[in-house]
Amino acid sequence: MKSFKIKWLYIFYCILFDAAGLLYAQDYKHIDSLQYVADTYSRAGQNYKAAIAQTDVDVAFMIADRPLRDRSAYRTAQAYVRSRQYDEAFYQVTRAFEGMCQSNDSIGIAYCYSVMGQIFGFKKDYTKAAGYHHKALNILKRNAHQKENTATAKVLYANFFIHQKKYAEALQPLSEALAVTTGTGFYNAKAYIMDQLGFCHAMLGNCQKAKQYYRAALAHEKTNRYVDIRMRILKHLGECYLSGNDIPKAKSFLEQCIALKPLDEESEDYVLANRLLAELYEKQGNYEQAYRYRIEAVQAKTGLMSEAMLTNTEARSVKFDTEQLALQNSLLQATTETQKIEAQQANAKKNVFLFGFIFTIIVLITLLIFLYFYFRQKRAITANRNNELKQQLLLTQMNPHFIFNSVDTIQNLIYEDKNDEAVAYLSKFSQLTLQILENSSRQYISLKEEINMTVNYLAIQQLLYNNFDYKIIAEDGIDTETTFIPPMLTQPFIENAVKHGIAGKKTDGSIQIRFYKKRNKLYFEVTDNGKGLSGETREGHRSMATKITSERLNATQETIEIANIIDNGIAKGTVSRFAIPYKIKNNLA
Repeated sequence: MKSFKIKWLYIFYCILFDAAGLLYAQDYKHIDSLQYVADTYSRAGQNYKAAIAQTDVDVAFMIADRPLRDRSAYRTAQAYVRSRQYDEAFYQVTRAFEGMCQSNDSIGIAYCYSVMGQIFGFKKDYTKAAGYHHKALNILKRNAHQKENTATAKVLYANFFIHQKKYAEALQPLSEALAVTTGTGFYNAKAYIMDQLGFCHAMLGNCQKAKQYYRAALAHEKTNRYVDIRMRILKHLGECYLSGNDIPKAKSFLEQCIALKPLDEESEDYVLANRLLAELYEKQGNYEQAYRYRIEAVQAKTGLMSEAMLTNTEARSVKFDTEQLALQNSLLQATTETQKIEAQQANAKKNVFLFGFIFTIIVLITLLIFLYFYFRQKRAITANRNNELKQQLLLTQMNPHFIFNSVDTIQNLIYEDKNDEAVAYLSKFSQLTLQILENSSRQYISLKEEINMTVNYLAIQQLLYNNFDYKIIAEDGIDTETTFIPPMLTQPFIENAVKHGIAGKKTDGSIQIRFYKKRNKLYFEVTDNGKGLSGETREGHRSMATKITSERLNATQETIEIANIIDNGIAKGTVSRFAIPYKIKNNLA
């Protein structure tokens, strides 16, 4: 009888443990399904959706062991890097790093160092990036059997050199990675590594060898199926064949690249493929198609920049909310402590009560003074942030007006069959548009960049009006490469000199632009040899030209001077000048 009971008790425990194991296995089956969704998005090139899906995997891994959770956080960080969400990527990789340090997972720590180096490389902090890459490689050197892990680290290290345009230095780590990789992931995929090798050879002028690597990469990519990698290979092949004037092959590869664009997600490869197709159609004389692809490239580039600006704004908002919450907690703690002190003082003797009361008053006064200065400083910081955002908004408002007019001019030239003028105008316009898009999101650019942008603008106007010459001078003592100014402050005044100053001249118009220093201030001056401005015209001219600039300078109207050039009592032109805020940067990364 006793043995019969033991037998049935044993059967009961077996059923119980099997059921528990089945439930646990079902949980992991659910996690595998979520991971499959994240991997599918990643291979389709929808990197932001992949990052969100990977976060769901991370949440589901709460039931799992710590090492599995850490690996999930690492993969989430990788997904955010590929979707250009660098702040979120850094948060996830630091989570993974802390866990891997606790579990003494040296390979995992090396992984995290590689991703950190990648993030700082994208942010152009090359000193920190190099430090993290070296840490990763040093760990992996001590674990020579971890060849696959070493391949990924070497590829990311090579990308660090590519970002700095040091293509020759990138070849060795890429070749070493290709020799040991089995190609199961993204960065250690043979297709990705071969494509990067081809790109480096192309940049070093060996286009034939680059094509060999690109075609080998395209063959290997079929076993990997990452859309990002395939788009990049096709774009690079199109670029190589276009440089060799093999138009049919270049067109085929570039159109295949564009067709692979993920839904609702922009990419640099898509932007560059559209630019290359525009260049291809310009060579064929098909300016309507060239125009269409140029506009698509500009719109896609604008979308990429908008995503970056939105991420920056969201990060600032989260930081501000966190600071406010911390302040509220501090005030709550201070109030609680004050109430405790007052309750204790109520039961004390008269002298102790008096002392405590005086002490409390002093504490409150000190706290009020502290809060007054704290909030004043906070308001000043907030005002500065608002001014920065307003400055970006004003630049954004300025750009579409010029772009619309220029595009309209290109259309008119095409319709009038002025093909040579259209080609020249379109080339200058594309360069200027790219400069405006790149500079409008920056607080300061070098004076050299501002002058280059001005040269492109005046060259466009010269092609349009053909009635003036121009000259740009930066006086001795001004280093245009180390002198940095806010972008496009000078553009409204140069535009007025062209469209109002010399508008009545059919020939022999002259515009002179001068940058000079006076009493440690940097001045901008533009003069024209037009008919000058009457009093009424001067006021209208002044308000239109200086409205945006005055707001950006945060200065009064007297800061900007607009006057006629008088010769024997007759107006011989107009001069505009004002002081520009500037910075000197001697050691730029």
